[in-house]
Amino acid sequence: MPLVSVILPFRDAVATLPGAVRSILRQEFRDLELIAVDDGSRDGSAGSLAGITDPRFRLVENQFDAGVVGASATGLGLARGEWFARMDADDVAMPRRIGEQIKAAKGDTGVVTCGVESIDCCGEGMRRYVAWANGLADHDAMSRSRFIESPVINPTAMVRRKWMDRVGGYHDTPWAEDHDLWLRLLAAGCRFERVPEILMQWRDSPQRLTRRDPRYGSEARSRMRAHHLRNLPGVAENGVIIAGAGPIGKRLALDLQNEGVVVKGFFDVNPARVGQRIHGAKVAADDQMMTRWRPSIMLGAVGLKGARSTVRRMALAAGRREGEDFWAVC
Repeated sequence: MPLVSVILPFRDAVATLPGAVRSILRQEFRDLELIAVDDGSRDGSAGSLAGITDPRFRLVENQFDAGVVGASATGLGLARGEWFARMDADDVAMPRRIGEQIKAAKGDTGVVTCGVESIDCCGEGMRRYVAWANGLADHDAMSRSRFIESPVINPTAMVRRKWMDRVGGYHDTPWAEDHDLWLRLLAAGCRFERVPEILMQWRDSPQRLTRRDPRYGSEARSRMRAHHLRNLPGVAENGVIIAGAGPIGKRLALDLQNEGVVVKGFFDVNPARVGQRIHGAKVAADDQMMTRWRPSIMLGAVGLKGARSTVRRMALAAGRREGEDFWAVC
């Protein structure tokens, strides 16, 4: 039985798929299998793999609903390994990727990710995200940052099979299925590790789902945050306060209220907003952070450049503990 099962869903990826497959079969770590799942390709993608004779390779068709969730479930259902590793059809894994991730998996580790190099990058936003994700050095950093963006770049992920089974794998959600998985795993107590070395080339393109599918957009991301924030310790009992009464904070407040969470109030540095009510909650000045609404969980929701660090500094100065009663969400 292989130690690692690599699942590679694909659809209409004939130009890049063979290179992605070869990069896995050429790994220095050999105790693996690769299951490529054809999710209804019409461009001859499956045919481009016809010459592969490596016994560790299997080509199958998606047996569930079309899409990456169904294709991943198909692969996971066939996988025999203790570890499940993801791979995308347009990316390239460095030869040491799987081996270094296995080495980093301590006894209680459930997820291992690695450093990423963005190729064919289409915008500054992607460059910033890759740099941010690469900078999350350990479990604590990934856990504290879970609501800002996805702390794991999906095709770098290696997940212990028992943890995938425990949380039910990827869910078909109205938001990003990978970020949703990491949030559920972290909430369940799963420990994450990161190999700092760049071991994956992650391809960007205008056709990426993250650029054209509304499930990966800002409104869906806000609903996802609210859905998972409601389950944090203290939220149901004490409600939340939001640092930032701008567009992101307003949107999040509404989504939290739709999830049944009480929004006690807002803090804001803009004097023009102080005293207003937003979705029924009063806006207070930031200098009241030390005393006002103390039992509530505080959420930092200011999207301006550099604001996350400023809000974090203010929250910590007010005696809050990041990852306990304070969370940055953007």
